[in-house]
Amino acid sequence: MDIRICIAELLSLHDCVIIPGLGGFIGNYSSARIDPVHHAFQPPYKKLLFNINLKQNDGLLANAVADAYGTSYNDACNLIDVFAEECRHALQTGTFFDIPDVGRLFSGREGNIQFEQDKNANLLPESFGLLPFISPPVSRNGAVSGHDQLMMPSAMQLSGRNVFLPRALRWAAILVLPIGVAAVIGLTRYDNITFNTTNNANILSSVFSRFSSASLVDKKVAPSRPAVAVNTKPTIVVPEIPAETKVPAIRTDDSFAIIVGAFKMMENAENYIAILNRKGVEATIFDRSRTGLYRVTIGTCSGREDAGQLLAKAKSADFNDAWVLAK
Repeated sequence: MDIRICIAELLSLHDCVIIPGLGGFIGNYSSARIDPVHHAFQPPYKKLLFNINLKQNDGLLANAVADAYGTSYNDACNLIDVFAEECRHALQTGTFFDIPDVGRLFSGREGNIQFEQDKNANLLPESFGLLPFISPPVSRNGAVSGHDQLMMPSAMQLSGRNVFLPRALRWAAILVLPIGVAAVIGLTRYDNITFNTTNNANILSSVFSRFSSASLVDKKVAPSRPAVAVNTKPTIVVPEIPAETKVPAIRTDDSFAIIVGAFKMMENAENYIAILNRKGVEATIFDRSRTGLYRVTIGTCSGREDAGQLLAKAKSADFNDAWVLAK
């Protein structure tokens, strides 16, 4: 018995078959494939790879050869060694070494062992009897389409010939059907709708009868008032500033400013400035921040030391939240 036949039989049952001293075959499941260009259908098969690093004897091939030849395990190992030597010699001479139903081994450009699987053999037991085939493309006659004509039932056949409706009549029939159903339902439910309408009218009349025309006329409409912006901030208590703490005139082009408030709405900032002015504190809007806040200042200057002195005066005048803004 040829050892190559044992290799093919073992690969149909196992996913790994090692040839001691030569290498091992590894089988992986590959699903069915369709070639859209050639219209070819390939059933599932076992894809084989050859690994030269699998040289350790696992006993699988030796036991199969021993059973096939009716010899001992050691004699089977000797036969496998002779087989591996013949294979290596064939590859060194540049010839192919064929294994039926498996593929062929050959030497690559760098002297490595290469493997090419036999595409005509399928070692997957689940695909037994399934062969690849080619299905030619289906040709269709574009002159007459079966979807462009609708054949009427046999009960409406005339003179033994089928009656066909144009597409426009088909769409008309489709649209008329739901309209007719809606009309039938509307006629059958007309009495109920009329009865419910009468009851609803009685209910409405009883409700409106509770209100006299005089009571409706006597209703007074509240006079419209101009919208006043409501300041949601808590009431601000501005302290009285002594005369000796008065600051110089405010200049918006100075480099430093003493900020005592920041408001999202300009109207709130102006109201706060008016309160400060009534208390004798000169204030104005210095600028608007990047986040849209209007910042109110009570003093500006061009030097950093002067800014520190102004801030100290503001703190002493109970502007505890005051801070210095530097451009």
